[in-house]
Amino acid sequence: MTTKHIDVVVVGDGPAGSALAHGCARRGVDTALIGSGQPWTATYGCWVDELEPAAADFGPVADLFAVTMSDLAVVTDRRQILSRTYGVLDNETVRHRFLSGVDLRQTRVERVDAAAGGHQVELGDGSTIRCRLVIDATGWPSGLAPSGRIEVPAWQTGIGVVLPEPPPGDLGTPTLMDFRPVRAGATRESTIGPGGVATFAYSIPVRDGWLVEETVLVGRPAVEPISLLARLAARLGRHPDTLLGAAVRSEYVRIPMGTPIATLAAGQVEAVPFGAAAGYIHPVTGYSVGASLRAVPRVADAIAAALGDAAGPEEAVDRDAVWEAVWPTAMRRTRVFHDMGLSMLLRLDAAGESEFFSTFYDLPTDRWSEFLRIDASPTDTASVMAEVFRTSSWSLRRRLASGNPAALARLLRP
Repeated sequence: MTTKHIDVVVVGDGPAGSALAHGCARRGVDTALIGSGQPWTATYGCWVDELEPAAADFGPVADLFAVTMSDLAVVTDRRQILSRTYGVLDNETVRHRFLSGVDLRQTRVERVDAAAGGHQVELGDGSTIRCRLVIDATGWPSGLAPSGRIEVPAWQTGIGVVLPEPPPGDLGTPTLMDFRPVRAGATRESTIGPGGVATFAYSIPVRDGWLVEETVLVGRPAVEPISLLARLAARLGRHPDTLLGAAVRSEYVRIPMGTPIATLAAGQVEAVPFGAAAGYIHPVTGYSVGASLRAVPRVADAIAAALGDAAGPEEAVDRDAVWEAVWPTAMRRTRVFHDMGLSMLLRLDAAGESEFFSTFYDLPTDRWSEFLRIDASPTDTASVMAEVFRTSSWSLRRRLASGNPAALARLLRP
């Protein structure tokens, strides 16, 4: 068994962990990244301008995307065009860039123990690493935290197909959300969605074709992705079997919505969570990768500073200082409002959800953009929520306020 002494071990080589390991290495931090070494297969989309703060770490932001689109449609009872550039990450390029200069150990973590000066990490290849800080970037649920039942407020689920060519009609143009009912004559389940739950179509170009996905934004209990296939096929005017047969590939989506902010010490493993493992999944949108990449400069700076502030080169670092960079106080306050937004969405039926987003995207771009970031200021986030409420119809207001009117009253207070 070999033992190596380094500064930081990042566990999890997905986008969040790889990006943070890259950010640490750029700052001269002796870092090891532990993961499977497997390619990333999911489709990761985000607003391009979200990543601008990370350009110094990752290089030109435009180079991170396989596809970008300057306009996206939102379709409810009318068609709205969002003029904000959206993109799909180029997984191969991004992964190669993030792993450049990073010591990737393609193995698994068997055990993490406290040790003099920090931690001892035992790996599946029989080696051991002694380090001053462990970062948990294993996603959700955490691969380092003790297993057990985890309560999740809601689930975002979906099923998508990548077609060789754009579908005919409006879905052949980039579309963030299309709440319209499917063609006449479809079954009730494919028209309304399983159990009457609201669904929408998401349709965008990707590197290997055109992705069309039927999505439940928030469901409780979770709607199984496969149950959405009939609705997706009906929307595209095809039989489910022929739709799957024509697809380049398919995607199944299952994202926990409203997972709590992770605690600093999860059970017996005193790792600092980052990314989805830390609770970075937006409770209203389900996005997390953009937030994780955006946070890298802030968190990597804090790690480098904490290492420098330690009493000696082999002393453990102040995990509280790193954790404050992962979840600053202002972000934790913003999260309260996002959780409130999730609880409001869960009270809406299909018509209410469609009306909500129609109202939401009527706001100026800089206003609705604030709400979609987990690191927006709590004041701005609350202001956007109050503005949506004030500009909503009376029937939508009643539904939004039905769960916790006292909390909403505080939100609306000048």
